[in-house]
Amino acid sequence: MFSAARLKLITGLAILLAALVYWGIFGSPGETVSGDPDNPDRVDFFIRDAYISVFDENGQLSRIVQSPHLQHFPAPELITLNSPLITLPRDGRGDTQISSDLGSMPDDESKIELAGNVRVIDNSAAETPWVLTTSVMTLLPPDDYAETDAPVQIQQGTNRTDAIGMQAWLKEHRIDLLSDVRGYYATY
Repeated sequence: MFSAARLKLITGLAILLAALVYWGIFGSPGETVSGDPDNPDRVDFFIRDAYISVFDENGQLSRIVQSPHLQHFPAPELITLNSPLITLPRDGRGDTQISSDLGSMPDDESKIELAGNVRVIDNSAAETPWVLTTSVMTLLPPDDYAETDAPVQIQQGTNRTDAIGMQAWLKEHRIDLLSDVRGYYATY
């Protein structure tokens, strides 16, 4: 068996190890987090599994913003979104879903900048939804308007259209392609 001295030594080491693990994870007991409130990299809050419903002035649901991780930066008044999914409901006529790898928007939510694998899926009354893909896009939610200067591709069933740049009025289901437009259509 253990002698009394060995038992005291093992117990003391176990307590010391527990304290070190605690301090390593949570910091020392007297340690406070301080930071410069004007530091633009300072996050004042974050939300995991964010689900934000936005209503218009008539009380109608105008959009839903979902993100597994949302952060707010107070100095630039900016919200960043990881893997955002934005749903724009269309009064019983389906919806438009917009997703990307990253997103950011000012606190007033007047504009949403999307980057990386941007996909717009129009699930309106059409039999086959169209899917627009691009690398970056600016969405102006109050106007249901989106634009980009980057290459875009629109796929609807087996038909495809490629272009450089676009302007889209999402509620009206209207897209203006800006340049180098090429269409590939399946003939039956």
